[in-house]
Amino acid sequence: MKWNEFKKAVKDFLFGLFFFDLYWETRREAAKMKDLINLLILGEMLGLPLISTPIMLKLLPYLLPEIEGWKFRQLRERDVTEEVPETI
Repeated sequence: MKWNEFKKAVKDFLFGLFFFDLYWETRREAAKMKDLINLLILGEMLGLPLISTPIMLKLLPYLLPEIEGWKFRQLRERDVTEEVPETI
């Protein structure tokens, strides 16, 4: 049992050492792309012809539950220091 715990600890350490920054950067980029899709969907809901395609209208029922959380994230107050890169 101890050997498996040690292997898991070493595996987690090496993942953090080599891939943690790449992992978080990928998650941030995915969130930005998802926010962009939600913005297009919101435009369709409001009747603005941003990119009016049948595909967006087909996606609307699937993405509608996420709109409320997206609006909350977009409207929250942000500090300037949140946008500053961490490596200064």
